[in-house]
Amino acid sequence: MTKAERVYHAIGRRGVDKVPKGEWHLSKGLIAGILGKKGALGWEEEAAVREFLGMDLVALGTDADVNGSGPDDHRFRCWRTETDFFIFAVIDGPFQGAARQVGIVDFLLRLDRRDGRMKELAAKQAERNLETARRCLRSGAHGILLADDVAYTDGLFVQYPLLRDIFVPLWKYQVSALKSEKVPVFFHSDGNINSLLPDLITAGFTGLHALESTAGMDIARVKKVYGSDLCLMGNMDLGFLVKATEQEITTEVKKLMKVAAPGGGFIFSTSCGCLGDDVPPAKVIALYRCAERYGVYAKS
Repeated sequence: MTKAERVYHAIGRRGVDKVPKGEWHLSKGLIAGILGKKGALGWEEEAAVREFLGMDLVALGTDADVNGSGPDDHRFRCWRTETDFFIFAVIDGPFQGAARQVGIVDFLLRLDRRDGRMKELAAKQAERNLETARRCLRSGAHGILLADDVAYTDGLFVQYPLLRDIFVPLWKYQVSALKSEKVPVFFHSDGNINSLLPDLITAGFTGLHALESTAGMDIARVKKVYGSDLCLMGNMDLGFLVKATEQEITTEVKKLMKVAAPGGGFIFSTSCGCLGDDVPPAKVIALYRCAERYGVYAKS
């Protein structure tokens, strides 16, 4: 089974040998630390580290939202043609995309005042980022991860009716268009989004990434209530990882696998999906060794 096949099977809750694993981003410092290598690092070195850690996926971003240049087609094609990793393209959602244009504080204030221009801006961003997603798929992405941080630790950034009336229809439009390409579409938001989960299913998302345990996202509950509709990815707290002992890491991984892995529909990852220079390489290695050991499905 290839890595991409493993992710596809987990998403579809079909028979799979083990829980697929992976992060969005690995910093250059972390890659260098794991490889024990100095000097220039390219995508090949990152692929080698992901292979060493037993990861099954990579998430590639695009600078299209910043300067309009679109995704790095060559980078997507290298990962697609020279590896068997599942490739997520990370695309801004309409909330995050619009906030980038005017600044998050101004955006939130104008939304709260029901400024109609923000709705128009969000719609334009949804259309623009949809085209970026399509280009990523043509360049080799297997799936789309729509990043739309709409919440913080205690709840949503704006009143729920605003998200329901403005952004849920835009998400539904984007997901419908992308699913016509026969690809999985995941939603990402940090924070407590418990109140939004039914809307994400209504919008048609295939999966959900983040599930911050420190923000009240109880993955056992989410799996029980929504696990038949959403493939879950994340929940491992990065702050915990940095401070934890190897035994504590083992205990936490076993607990997470016990509640999230049964029946498929789970991808192992940290809730933030980004491992930076501040994360000790030994902790990352310990985490992924545990995930490999305790994420194996029993043969039927």
